[in-house]
Amino acid sequence: MLLIRLVFIIYLGLFLGACGEDGPQPPPATPSDAAASSPQSAGSDKPAQAVTKGAGSRSGSVSVTILPENPTAKGCLRATVQGVPGSSLVTWSVNGTMVASGTDPQLCSKNYVRGDKVTVNVGTSDVGASAAVTIGNSLPRIVDVSSIPEEIFSGVEVTVTPVAEDDDGDDVDFSYQWLINGEPDPQFTDATLPAGAFAKGDRLQVQIVPNDFYDDGPIYTSFATVVANAPPVITSKPPEGIASLDYAYQVVVSDPDDDTFTYRLEEAPDGMTIDEKTGLIAWSLIEASPGEHTIAVIVSDPDGAETAQEYTLTLKPAQ
Repeated sequence: MLLIRLVFIIYLGLFLGACGEDGPQPPPATPSDAAASSPQSAGSDKPAQAVTKGAGSRSGSVSVTILPENPTAKGCLRATVQGVPGSSLVTWSVNGTMVASGTDPQLCSKNYVRGDKVTVNVGTSDVGASAAVTIGNSLPRIVDVSSIPEEIFSGVEVTVTPVAEDDDGDDVDFSYQWLINGEPDPQFTDATLPAGAFAKGDRLQVQIVPNDFYDDGPIYTSFATVVANAPPVITSKPPEGIASLDYAYQVVVSDPDDDTFTYRLEEAPDGMTIDEKTGLIAWSLIEASPGEHTIAVIVSDPDGAETAQEYTLTLKPAQ
């Protein structure tokens, strides 16, 4: 009986040993598990991020702008690029048609007119960007103004003639506003200021606005011109004949300033007189010498302006 128990114990030990060698094994590691456990795969083997050539105004770290921001048909456009190392290809297009390509960042006005859409593309084989602007209207501007007359007197209308330039070649129209002593007068909005609108001593200016039927240009304001003193004008004519022994001639003067006048004889025969306030010339012919006599009349106003009239009077010998 003891022997049987001993044999049983020996067989039991052999059986248990065999089971330990053939027991369940852990499942084989998958490639993803191996990668996760490998110290080399922690970030160093990530693929580099691709940079594609962009169609907008910015791609990656590249940007382009066109200056000026509000261009017109005069001058040049310039592309300002940031982020492209070294030189890059610059391609300019107008309304979708390429007009220039190279390294020049500038495009000048011979290539475009008002209303055109100008696009620039810049970049290298790896990166790029684009920008676009629309060519705006060029404002008309006044470059010269002439007036008739150059010196202004009361009683005489004044007309101004402006000269304008427009880079788009547009026809230019003008609007006017006259200022008298610094104040605009809504009655006077034409190129001509009528004669009765101002008086001696007034300061006249005109404001002119050019318009090319798209926009108004800058306002032109003239320098102030002071209305000068108008000299008196002799409107009468001396008598052609002598009807009696008493010669008389009334000098008549006009003046837009309504000044008072002083009369004098600059040259006259003996015995001839003139009233300095009224301008009446008188001469008794009883003792006058026959022949030709020169008479010169001078009329002056309070501001010192003068006018003269000279004529010849012929006396025939008594029959």
